[in-house]
Amino acid sequence: MLGTSRDRSDIRDSRVAAERFVSCIRLTIVASMAIIVAASGEDLVAYPEIAWPVLGAAVAYALLAFFKTTKDAREGVTNLWTAWILSAVSGAFVVAVAAVTGGARSAITPVAMTVVISTAIRFNLASSLAVAACMAAGLSAEILWVPEPVIPWAERIRAAAWWSWLMIAVALLVGVLSQAADLARRARARAEAEAAAEHSRLEREHDLRLQVEAIDEARRDFLAALAHDFRTPVASIEALSTALARRAGDLGPEERAEVAQLIEGHARHLGAMVSEVRELAVSESLAADRRVDLSDVYLPDLVRASAAAAGLPPDRLVTDIDPSVALLRTDGEKTLRILANLLQNAAKHSPADEPVEVHVGRSNGLVELAVLDRGPGIPPEIASQAFEKAVGFGPHRSSGLGMWIVAQFVESLQGSVWVEPRPGGGMAVRARFPLGVALSLPAKHPTV
Repeated sequence: MLGTSRDRSDIRDSRVAAERFVSCIRLTIVASMAIIVAASGEDLVAYPEIAWPVLGAAVAYALLAFFKTTKDAREGVTNLWTAWILSAVSGAFVVAVAAVTGGARSAITPVAMTVVISTAIRFNLASSLAVAACMAAGLSAEILWVPEPVIPWAERIRAAAWWSWLMIAVALLVGVLSQAADLARRARARAEAEAAAEHSRLEREHDLRLQVEAIDEARRDFLAALAHDFRTPVASIEALSTALARRAGDLGPEERAEVAQLIEGHARHLGAMVSEVRELAVSESLAADRRVDLSDVYLPDLVRASAAAAGLPPDRLVTDIDPSVALLRTDGEKTLRILANLLQNAAKHSPADEPVEVHVGRSNGLVELAVLDRGPGIPPEIASQAFEKAVGFGPHRSSGLGMWIVAQFVESLQGSVWVEPRPGGGMAVRARFPLGVALSLPAKHPTV
């Protein structure tokens, strides 16, 4: 397709250039014809009273054709019918001037070959042969039938045959050469298009290879970070289990309970990391994180379900939901996952006696969901990386996937999410989504 488009563009440009060139040559030849007739004298011009009006009309025609083709060349357009009309009129003027200035003996007769040559340059071989045949017929007619000058019939016949053959021969020669040049130009254009396509393909392959290498490197880094995060709780569980099994008789009830509690905490830590890895696999599967299933969701119930999924006790949950967005048309499953991950992260980093707050309201025409805790907050140097894969922080960090998963779901809902320090200590995670279809409900007091 690229090669065909380029071929057409080259053909159009070459025709525009050819028309302009032919127009310049036409004007020069007509001026030369006038000079030759003027220099020949009336004794060599068979019909001087007709010759000068015909030459005057030819000059006017050549000027008009020059202005027309120059204008078309500036606009980059060409018209085949205009070219055909100009060729026909040019041929007619050459035959007419030759007829009134000596016929077979006229110095203007050879100019007929320029009409054939210009046609062969602009059109194909068949067109040039057709024009040559017409020119041969016109010249033969004026050579054979124009009375002046008086020429023997044998000479007239020889001249008519000679000029007819010469027109056909010139058309064949120039037409074949022009066709060969056109084929070469097309072949060059196709070769350039193929080279450009090959270059583009190689560039795409190079970019794809770089992307694959980057993905592979990121995967290796992620697996290394994951292995590092799993190493500590696994080693701790192994050591505590060994101590519990081999030294059970040496441990008192309180010590055994403490060891069991530590094992339970490390197991819960591992369970959280496995859950995050499972979420990663789901969110990165084909179209899983982009498909949105809209439904009317009652947010107070959704928040309570998210807290239960995050293992947050009801007495630690504080909600403040704007009644105008309490019933919201959104993707309930994705919103639940967002809230569950944020609540789990907040509960993990907050002291056990501190509540976790969920605020939902309107902001700048969007729905804003915020989860606030009283934990240690986030170090300023990694605040901008909080939602990147495998970035964790705090004493209870796991695989660092929870916040990244939140960002993926928020993006699938065409929203944005960020973290900021909370006044008085702790961290606030805020996400904003398009409002969608929200149904206003009667005002309710915040639920504690």
